[in-house]
Amino acid sequence: MSNNGQSDYLKKIHHITDDAKTLLNRAIQNRVCIGITGLSRSGKSTFITSLINQLKQHDANNARLGGFSPWLKKRIVQVKEHPLENRYLPRFDYEQAVESLSGSAPQWPIPTQDISGVLLEIKLADRSWLGRKATKSVFIELRDYPGEWLVDLPLLKMSFRDWCIQVEKQLSRAPRNGFTNNPLTSLMALDPFSAYDDVVINNQRTLYIDFLHSCKKQSPPLTIIQPGRFIEPGAKANHPALQFVPLVACARYSEAELQSADDNSYFKRLETLFESYKSDIVKPFFKEFIEPINRQVVLVDVLNVLHGGEESLQEMMHALEAIGESFEYSGGLFHSRIDKVLYAATKVDQVVSQDHDNVRQLLSSIVRKSLERIKGAQADLRVEAVAAVRSSHAQTQDNEEILKGISTDGDAIGFVNPQIPDHIPSDAEFTPFIDWKLPELKPPKGIRANQDQAIPHIRMDEVLHNLMGDICR
Repeated sequence: MSNNGQSDYLKKIHHITDDAKTLLNRAIQNRVCIGITGLSRSGKSTFITSLINQLKQHDANNARLGGFSPWLKKRIVQVKEHPLENRYLPRFDYEQAVESLSGSAPQWPIPTQDISGVLLEIKLADRSWLGRKATKSVFIELRDYPGEWLVDLPLLKMSFRDWCIQVEKQLSRAPRNGFTNNPLTSLMALDPFSAYDDVVINNQRTLYIDFLHSCKKQSPPLTIIQPGRFIEPGAKANHPALQFVPLVACARYSEAELQSADDNSYFKRLETLFESYKSDIVKPFFKEFIEPINRQVVLVDVLNVLHGGEESLQEMMHALEAIGESFEYSGGLFHSRIDKVLYAATKVDQVVSQDHDNVRQLLSSIVRKSLERIKGAQADLRVEAVAAVRSSHAQTQDNEEILKGISTDGDAIGFVNPQIPDHIPSDAEFTPFIDWKLPELKPPKGIRANQDQAIPHIRMDEVLHNLMGDICR
């Protein structure tokens, strides 16, 4: 057996033993596994950092967790971290994140680019049946991963031709057809029946990936970005299954015509890579990482979408539909058993307090609409509006609430927002948001999250209640 073969074999053995250890601990512990993901720039790393911090700093003078019953009743005795059983799951770097927020020039934590996890034990004051003081422990496993990877789930139901036709339609329509680096013309020149050429495909792939990055970087970002691993490869950056591009000219031909192509044609070679991407990357990710999750947080930057208008909203709704399908997925290789999902609108500190509930209701309308085609949903779905780190403070000026914060340029700024609708806007209702964008703020100064303070937040206590209140009774 080669060294690579031995390494793969050993890795499989480790996965089996680690999974067995995890299953045993879950059987004997009061434990939940919570997945945390989100659409582009929704603040996953910041959210996880704040969630951990609220628990670890539960006894800080500035802790504000009134919506979380164990804190209100002073039942939290201790919160500590344990090593994860899965040796191949990187640890979420909480210390680095709180250092970023707590410095003299605070910065946001590094965005999520791969999977990570953390295992926390919450020790709670309890009372035994004899009336004696006692404690009980609940274990919270958090799993962090890029939301782009969830949006790949619909690919499992698509043929290569189906996906190519979908991409051709996306590139032909607004807003993608307005991008200066739109690769449609270049990709259309690839004849599915021509002999495969590595150099040509590598060049086309570079163009396509650059375009996908542009989709993610625009404000608001587009959210249907497939394949997700093209822009967030994680540990799979050099995997051979990533070396494909869409053949948009496939729309001109039937499946039967394409299947008659030579084995060394662009169609047959790229189709093989596409199928390998699904079998070697997408399916194992869901099987090994998603299947153990039984509660899920989906972070949504719904406020920025208002600035993008109807097209951005529809894009986000399609992405949420794809993510929602993963919570109900039942396939031959894996089955998702997620029983509780919390959709959280982030950055609510950047609109005035009287609009906070409207943000929550708007997200509720969006979630209901985007998931209406998913049948048989069994998960308990909830919606919240939060700020993992409160970066603004309110003041009254001329009998009107305004918000103040520090811009990314370091300037003190004041701002207000158009009234946030509590429902999916009509075309006319998007008008006030055309010239409005959320300000990009720095974290507030003076956070001592690495010492003795809880991070200032909005409604993270409700997040704790929704995700783990039942097992902390």
